[in-house]
Amino acid sequence: MKVLQLNAWAGNLTPEIVRMLDREDPDIVCLQEVISVDRTAKILQSLEELLEAHTFKYVYYSPLVQFRYMHGHAQRGNAVLSKYPILQQDTFWTNGGAFQPDFEYSMGWNSARGVAHCLIDAPDGPIHVVTNHGYHVREHKNGTAETLAACQQIADYCQQLEGKVVLTGDFNLVPRSDSLEVLNRTMRNLCIEHDVQTTRNHLTTKTEVCDYIFVNDAVTVEDFAVLDDVVSDHKALVAIIK
Repeated sequence: MKVLQLNAWAGNLTPEIVRMLDREDPDIVCLQEVISVDRTAKILQSLEELLEAHTFKYVYYSPLVQFRYMHGHAQRGNAVLSKYPILQQDTFWTNGGAFQPDFEYSMGWNSARGVAHCLIDAPDGPIHVVTNHGYHVREHKNGTAETLAACQQIADYCQQLEGKVVLTGDFNLVPRSDSLEVLNRTMRNLCIEHDVQTTRNHLTTKTEVCDYIFVNDAVTVEDFAVLDDVVSDHKALVAIIK
């Protein structure tokens, strides 16, 4: 089974994402910075456009905030797209405590940080897929007290899940930060195992690794790669697992 992880960069390069998905044909896609719009505020670069071009039968969209756009509303959040049935789905919050329906940009994206969780009925048996967009610190990716608390919350949550667990996301943290070490101690960090040097590209001045796929001991990893497709200011990660 192929899992693809990507910070979608608010869909700025949705046609390029679609072409990558067509080629890679992943079974499960985990996305952050996903924009969804209602019909009165349709914009081209949206989750809706992506799903029209590359169909996934099962979708869990977990909006974090909603804001006014044109004559309607838009939402921004995380998404899990799957070829296989989603048996359960929910979101837990590492900051803000709840979906914010009246978001304003002055509030900052950190005001709502949620983690999406799906239990998926995969061919090799049920698998928990968890995806996170981490707390953003503009000055660095070394972590803070807030990121440490969030990573501990995520680690505790994943450890109580039974069976196979895959955790993905843009964590906004470098691999050996104190915050991420909380997860490194409890799950396999595939970026560390494969000595990944960056998950960014020329669309940003940043060069660190900040996007990850983690797995627990119940998951067998057959292959892992960081793709060079320019589909965002982040690179996509792909793992083949069973």
